Amino acid sequence: MSKEEPFTTGSGDIFKDFGFSDEEAAALTIKASLFRTLQKALKETAKPQKELAEKLGVPQPKISDIINGKMSGFSVERIASYLLKLGYNICLDAQPAPSGSSGRVIEKKLLSA
Repeated sequence: MSKEEPFTTGSGDIFKDFGFSDEEAAALTIKASLFRTLQKALKETAKPQKELAEKLGVPQPKISDIINGKMSGFSVERIASYLLKLGYNICLDAQPAPSGSSGRVIEKKLLSA
């Protein structure tokens, strides 16, 4: 017989669930969203990693790190610069939160769903 582990429903924000402050969670959500877009852009191209590295001005192992999800070595600014070099537009927007609630980061794909 196996014991059931307690189940806790997440808040919908994994970074808050891991104990980050609201501000840290917001920054990490923005970074992760841009990073996922960069990963997708690199994976969908037919170019070899060496050519992508030359285009972005980085050593080839950095391309491998991105493709393999190693986000920690990259700032939001660096990720954004790579996307721009790949011909991507980056769209940012901010709006007041509903009265009585604190602000949060909402990914664009969640808005259109």
